[in-house]
Amino acid sequence: MATSSHISFTSLIFFNVVGLYTTISIITKLFLLFEPYISSSKLSRYAHLSLNGKPPWAMVTGASDGIGHALVEELASHGFNVVLHGRNLEKLSKRVVELQSSFPGRSFKVVVADANNVACANCLKTHRNKGLSDEVPLDFAEIKKALDGLHLTVLINNVGGNPVAPIFVPLKDKTEVKLTENVSLNALFPLHLTRTLLPALIQNGPSLLINVSAMADQGLPLLASYSASKQFLMTLTSTLRLEMMLEGRADDVEILGIRTGRVTGVDGYKEPPSFFVPDTKTFAKATLAHAGHRRGMVIAYWTHMLQDLMGSLMPPWVAERVMISIMRRNEEWELKTKKKT
Repeated sequence: MATSSHISFTSLIFFNVVGLYTTISIITKLFLLFEPYISSSKLSRYAHLSLNGKPPWAMVTGASDGIGHALVEELASHGFNVVLHGRNLEKLSKRVVELQSSFPGRSFKVVVADANNVACANCLKTHRNKGLSDEVPLDFAEIKKALDGLHLTVLINNVGGNPVAPIFVPLKDKTEVKLTENVSLNALFPLHLTRTLLPALIQNGPSLLINVSAMADQGLPLLASYSASKQFLMTLTSTLRLEMMLEGRADDVEILGIRTGRVTGVDGYKEPPSFFVPDTKTFAKATLAHAGHRRGMVIAYWTHMLQDLMGSLMPPWVAERVMISIMRRNEEWELKTKKKT
């Protein structure tokens, strides 16, 4: 009887310890999961004067509208002068007038460059048109020259997007030029811009480089070039972080990869915000809140993280069927919209 009681008592202690360990483990994992979304921003780390007293500048690509423009406003509110990149000078100039009115203490500058037109895309179009193309390939040296004299401490590679309508098309039905332009926009342009401006970021450190990708980087059917080029951008981000560490420059430049879900207020999606769909201003705040924490890569908005978590808990075959069903509905919606117009 005594032996039996001793075994029961020992078993009770064992299960209590296991239960306590499990509880602590779950609480720890939940904390680590949500901690990035409750920490305060350390963006001010990068809003420092140069050694000779020059004010800090940030550059945002794709800054005419949507998330890019919201990032510009958020940076200006945190003490940065901002360079706005886009391909439409008239639209950029209008934005600068608005920004100057809202932030009279800040300075703004524009850089006009078509991110679809990195040299390889231009060469392809020139070949197709037998040398008659009016497109001029991007000159990254000219972009660098336009920023000479600025104390650049933040670069946000935000520009990107799906192929122009129709959006949801199988790879086999896409033209060579459209595919090349889309890869240029989402992958080659941020690659070459980073290569061009990274020396300045290192020199002006501590600095911040943010690459904005999408949760579509996991690979979505009917969006082959977009998904693949966004994954390219995240691989670039990871590789560049390691390069900074290898060269002993991890403290000079923080490399941050941001993954986005659906956001309203962007081109092609103007619905009211909802629990899973924040507006651009909310999303921009969430993005910059991750600055200074050296997290490497993170899903910017917390409800997008929940969506990703729910997807990861599905069996692979279920996740694939859900993904295919969603993309089929998107394709059907686009076809119906096209017929109405």
